[in-house]
Amino acid sequence: MPALPKKLAILAGGGTLPKNVAEACKREGIPALVVNLGGAADEWISEYNPLDLALGQVGRLLETLKTEGCDAVTMAGPLMRPQLSKIRFDWQGAKLLPRVTRLFRKGDDALLRGIAEIFEEHGFRVVGPEMLLGDILVTPGVMTQASPTDDAVGDIEIGRQILSALGPHDVGQAVVIADGICMAIEAAEGTAQMLHRVASLRDAEKPSGVLVKLPKLQQDRRVDLPTIGPQTIDEAASAHLVGIAVEAGSGFIIDREETIRRCDEAGLFLIGLTPPDA
Repeated sequence: MPALPKKLAILAGGGTLPKNVAEACKREGIPALVVNLGGAADEWISEYNPLDLALGQVGRLLETLKTEGCDAVTMAGPLMRPQLSKIRFDWQGAKLLPRVTRLFRKGDDALLRGIAEIFEEHGFRVVGPEMLLGDILVTPGVMTQASPTDDAVGDIEIGRQILSALGPHDVGQAVVIADGICMAIEAAEGTAQMLHRVASLRDAEKPSGVLVKLPKLQQDRRVDLPTIGPQTIDEAASAHLVGIAVEAGSGFIIDREETIRRCDEAGLFLIGLTPPDA
C-alpha cells in the first residue's frame, strides 16, 4: 500500500470528486492545498481557502507547491480543454510551450499523462483520488434492484468492442448502445453532453439501451478514470436508457449510496464489469 501524502495538492476541476478528496484529507488529518484551476471548481471550493490560478501559470503553481511543502498531487474532476492559443503562460510555462503544444495535439489521456510527467519531473508524486477515497471504485457485479436483460447484455458487449477499437485513438471513454445500434460516442463534449444528445434523439421512446464507460487502452490510471454519480443517473434516465455499465476497479462512483438510490428510483441497473483480462 503506497504511503499517504504528507501534504496533498488537489488540482480541482468540476463536479464533486475534488470536494470529496478535500473532505477525505480533512478526515484523515492530511494537510491539503486546494487549487482552483481556471475557475473550473464549483462553489464548495471557497471553504478551503483555494489557490486560484489561470491554466498557464505553471511556474507559480510549481513554486507554490514547493513552498507549501506538497509532496504529492492529484487531479480530480473534469476540465474543459481550452484552446491553446487562449492560454497565457508565465515564464516557466512558456519554456514548456513546445512540449505542451505537442501534448495538445493528442487525446485527453495523452495530455493528462504528459502533465503528470511534468509534475513528477519536478519531484511531486502523482496519485489517484482512490488513495483517499477507498469506497469510490466500482465494484464487480450488479449493484441495483434491476439487472441487465439479455438485450442489455448484448448492448454492453457491443459497447465494449467499440471502446476497445477506439482505444488506440484516445477518443473517449463512453458509448451509448441501444437495441444493438450505437447511438453516440463520447468525444470532447463529455458524458453529460453526449447523454443530452441521445435524449434529443429518443424523446418519448420506450426505454432501452446502455451507457458503457471504460478506461482507454494504456490509460494512466492515476488521472481521469471513468466516473459516474447522481447526475449521470438523472441524465441516463432522461435519455431513456435502462442501465449503466462501468469496468470494476477502473471507474469511480461519486456518492455511491445516492447514485444507487437514484438508479433504483429510475429503474436503471448499474453493473461493474469484470475486466477482460481478469
